Amino acid sequence: MGMSVTDEEFWALVGELGGVADERSVARLRDRLGDRAEEFQLRVDAAVRELDGGRFEKLPVRDVCDPAGAEPLPLLGDALHSFLLAVVAAGPEVYHAVRADPAVATARSWSSGEAEHLGRVHEEISGSDGWCRPLVFGGGGDWQPYADAVHDIAEELDRREDWRAWWATAGREWLEVIIELTDEDTGTVRRGGRAVRADFRLPMQRLRHRSPGVAARVAAEDLTRILTLVGERLKLADPPPVPWPANAEPLDPRSAERAARLEELRGRHRQGGVVPPAGPNAHTVRAGQ
Repeated sequence: MGMSVTDEEFWALVGELGGVADERSVARLRDRLGDRAEEFQLRVDAAVRELDGGRFEKLPVRDVCDPAGAEPLPLLGDALHSFLLAVVAAGPEVYHAVRADPAVATARSWSSGEAEHLGRVHEEISGSDGWCRPLVFGGGGDWQPYADAVHDIAEELDRREDWRAWWATAGREWLEVIIELTDEDTGTVRRGGRAVRADFRLPMQRLRHRSPGVAARVAAEDLTRILTLVGERLKLADPPPVPWPANAEPLDPRSAERAARLEELRGRHRQGGVVPPAGPNAHTVRAGQ
């Protein structure tokens, strides 16, 4: 990961957009980011999550591209996510006002049409072209071996023919796996125009004062669960086994129990509903629009 971005720096960089995230303004921003691109992207993702998109679902919001006199369309699916990115691009004053009261969003028109460019800043800088594209972040010093293992596994998935064939049936170009290590244990899977986004907050406590081998094992278990849920959301065949890093420690009884519970979860998951708990540290996943 590159240099950290403070809250003040983040909003100063957002200010480079001039209030609108489109192809031209985001290109200008990318020129300024350098090795801070990944950290900036994580801050964008966090800002979107903090808006809590569920509060805006079906809210009638105008877009600058709407025909004159047309009734605003309710926010759903991709349009909702683009709107949330447009709110971030509008800058801190507008962002905090909308976050405090979603009704504020109906008082103006939004430049949502190209705002997805803001959601792909790091990807466009790094030139990542694999189908599985992870971003992992957390606090303290215990999470880096986990992040390294996630990235190593993703690279192996990109190389393996069985995994490429599995993903080819998804009808999307790539999968974004966003993992934030926090005190929570939840996540969402959402389909977009060209991508699928699996956005998870997972417990950091599992990694504290643990060896890199344990971190690698937990990373493999987490990706197994996430990819299985992605497959369920998209109604794909069961995915191939996730390749474990060479340094991953063997399964312990608790890990085996989680794997068994995952099989039970597969049969209980229904599109559009809530995925029931899969064990003591289960992910509650709300299927997106």
